[in-house]
Amino acid sequence: MLATSDLHMQLSDFDYARDTPGGGDSLARLAPVIRRERLKAEEDGGQCLLFDNGDTLQGTPLAGFVARHPEVAENPMSACMNALAYDAVGLGNHDFDHGLPALKRALCGFSMPVLSANTTCAELANLQTSALIERDIRCSDGKNRTLRIGVTSVVPSQTMNWNRHHLTDHAEISPPLPALTDRIAELRDAGAQVVIVLAHMGIALYDEGKSPQNQILEVARVPGVDAVIGGHTHLKFPGADHAGIDGIDSHNGRIGRTPVVMPGASASHLGRIRLQLEMGGDPDGDWSVTGSESALLTPEPTDAPDPEIVGLTRPAHNATRLHLNEHVGELSSPMHSYFALACPSAVPALIAAAKRRVIASAVEGSTLAGLPLLAVGSTAATGGFDGPGNFVSLSSGPVMRRHVAGLTPYANQIWAVRTNGARLIDWLERSALIFSTLRPDQPDQPLVDVNIPGFRFDTIYGLSYEIDPTRPPVYDPSGRRNPDATGRIGNVTWQGKPLDPDQEFLVATTDHRTGGGGALKPFADEDIAFRGYAPMDEGLVDYLRAPDCSEVRDPVPWKFRTPGDYSAILLTAPDALQYLDEISSYRPESCGTSAEGFARIRLHL
Repeated sequence: MLATSDLHMQLSDFDYARDTPGGGDSLARLAPVIRRERLKAEEDGGQCLLFDNGDTLQGTPLAGFVARHPEVAENPMSACMNALAYDAVGLGNHDFDHGLPALKRALCGFSMPVLSANTTCAELANLQTSALIERDIRCSDGKNRTLRIGVTSVVPSQTMNWNRHHLTDHAEISPPLPALTDRIAELRDAGAQVVIVLAHMGIALYDEGKSPQNQILEVARVPGVDAVIGGHTHLKFPGADHAGIDGIDSHNGRIGRTPVVMPGASASHLGRIRLQLEMGGDPDGDWSVTGSESALLTPEPTDAPDPEIVGLTRPAHNATRLHLNEHVGELSSPMHSYFALACPSAVPALIAAAKRRVIASAVEGSTLAGLPLLAVGSTAATGGFDGPGNFVSLSSGPVMRRHVAGLTPYANQIWAVRTNGARLIDWLERSALIFSTLRPDQPDQPLVDVNIPGFRFDTIYGLSYEIDPTRPPVYDPSGRRNPDATGRIGNVTWQGKPLDPDQEFLVATTDHRTGGGGALKPFADEDIAFRGYAPMDEGLVDYLRAPDCSEVRDPVPWKFRTPGDYSAILLTAPDALQYLDEISSYRPESCGTSAEGFARIRLHL
């Protein structure tokens, strides 16, 4: 079995934000590995199956363009997967991001089964809960026999909240484990002799509480499961990403006796599970797994991008580039996200300003216009699991749509919530979870908890506040409150006065945040003051055509406050070294390069 996951429409080796070949991963580069492995399996007398585990249709500007402009370019993902002869595809949570009409159009192009055991949606007529695949296999006695392989798939139940603006009244997503148990029983009753699960979730790195989204450990232990393909977290398994976690064999790729692979993201790796089977006495009866091997494969240095995949992508690729080369504004000075997790940055400030303008216009003339308007800014471009290339850096001069695409990699809508001062402080406490708890006796401790993705760190513009990273966080990564924590957020003011916990505000944010994305507490429907079609990228384009530069450059909404002299290491891009004067108050010191290629900068807080 071969597997991809979290391809995020990374079909060809191209960086759309920079309008240049990317020099990185893509399905076109992985395709030669797929073809080679399939040929090896056939030569060895085995059968080879190819699966994808979801988050396939979102993630690059190409994905957003074809979803919004079907009249201009067809979605090339289905054509590429058809050409590579995938046997089944599972849905991921991000596959719903462009809405059900776009997903329906995409599904119509796939020639293989598209699966989700815990999704019910009448509008997605092509979506199946499971599939039964028959293959003739050559046995050790030289005879060919038919093997029936059952395949099913699940997504995190949180998908219903994250995409409720698309799914409410149209679809239901049930808890994955009960749905999986039911589908496996159905597959076994239908004659499945081997069952494979495509689980769009990862291996939990910490206790995720009562509503976990990463349940691979539980999935692997469901009776009747023979192999699991995971994903969602963009991490890899087997390998060092999950070393030391109880209950797993991160070297051999097993959870208990069940083989598991998680093949990274954006076609970085191809997962491979080899199963050795032994037939019982009845040719139509059970087969048992007597051996397994899990591995992750990467392209050889000599592997060129597959010309068929490149050719199938080219029409949509060319149309996307043409669209992204539209001029939308000017920058008077450079803008980057290199220090966005260490101090207020122009990048989240720009994003917040665009949200504020959209909501101010949307509520003009209504009773909501009388509420103080705040705006939330964050950026996904802060390194993290995606490496030292995952930062925004814009030069002064023309701004094109492609630059906006680099600022907004997700298909988010600009929404607004009505809330009070107490909940805003709670919001900030949840965001401040990203910082490590600093100790005075550890001079080179990490500033940021590497297990918390950077996009979770929100800045609320319109408030002024301090963050004390020497205090333990109020919440753990699953959102559970630490009753002994006193809080990292202090001296919160609005218009120069202490924030009143009962003061009402209108806050410009995104649909993702209102649904609980980023470990926030989801907002109730009655608290969502504005919801509508207001794409984040279009809001940014409109703002850049007539920006308020002072609104982006001047705000200093937050700062660190520590009870003494502390130092910590910030991991950032090597190019950040030329901008150290911007953080001179931290007395920054270059401390070499990490194993992953990040620049290590010591900050004195």
